[in-house]
Amino acid sequence: MSATAPAGVLVGEPLAEVTRRDEAGGRHLVESVHLGHAVLTGPEGEVLAAVGEADLPVYVRSAAKPVQATACLEILGDAEVPSPPELAVAWASHRGEPQHVDAVRRLLHRSGTAPEQLTCPPASPEADPGATPARILHNCSGKHALFALAGARQGTDRRRLLDREGPLQRIVLAHLADAFGPVLGVAVDGCGAPAVAVQLSALARAFGRVATDDRFEAVREAGFTHPELVGGQGRLESALLAAGVVAKVGAEGVYGVGWTGPDGGPRGFAVKATDGATRGVAALTIHLLAQLGVVDAGVWSPPPPLGGGNPVGVVRPTAAVDRLTAGSR
Repeated sequence: MSATAPAGVLVGEPLAEVTRRDEAGGRHLVESVHLGHAVLTGPEGEVLAAVGEADLPVYVRSAAKPVQATACLEILGDAEVPSPPELAVAWASHRGEPQHVDAVRRLLHRSGTAPEQLTCPPASPEADPGATPARILHNCSGKHALFALAGARQGTDRRRLLDREGPLQRIVLAHLADAFGPVLGVAVDGCGAPAVAVQLSALARAFGRVATDDRFEAVREAGFTHPELVGGQGRLESALLAAGVVAKVGAEGVYGVGWTGPDGGPRGFAVKATDGATRGVAALTIHLLAQLGVVDAGVWSPPPPLGGGNPVGVVRPTAAVDRLTAGSR
């Protein structure tokens, strides 16, 4: 049973814990615990197992990008279809590595959009946090470059590309509602685009469809072929895409994963960290997928806590991972 904070916020259940080794006794003492909610869905979209609240309302944030990219592709039709690398970076939350910036530039060229005309705000990239902020360095610049291309196809004024009542976002939001089910709220994302809130179980079901439905084939194949462009060096989503699993991180501790089950049907998983951190949800996600046999052990490991520059602990899932795997059998 999830705890409820005084303000009515659902706190969730322990998903992962962080340890630090006691030098005197050699024991690993738990230093931090990440709480949250997680849900696993089956071939018919049914909830197979859950920890916390399966139907928790969550803003999916950048986990919506595979669907947003698919909406833009349907607007474009056969005109100015992005190359696979350009499409991969279009649903990325990238690190601002040179390969990411180059792919965004190529995508911008298709619509004749200058980097300073991107509709996301200037930012410094994760790969170089000391860099001078620029719009093309924002982790969502690929998505906004694709918005520019789809908007140009429509004839939509650039000033209205992010307007939720404008021609582009009306279509994108309709695709999000179709993929995720009832939209519980629409806010403004960090990049300025509309951000939808849906039930956590709906996010899991949607990723199962992204992994298996033909309409998402171009987007997922671009990710499978160019996983490093969707995330970047050291990122869990890049490691999972390289292993043939659809995965996308969202801000504030959101993760969506989809794959094809042994019966050929979709499987989905979604998780939300109460504290908004990705460290715990990434640890839970990779251990769950390894236990289910979806990926091999060692595909990716959570970066360990450091002491003096050396590993001195681990980030590990709690018993929540066993409850999720038990419920899936």
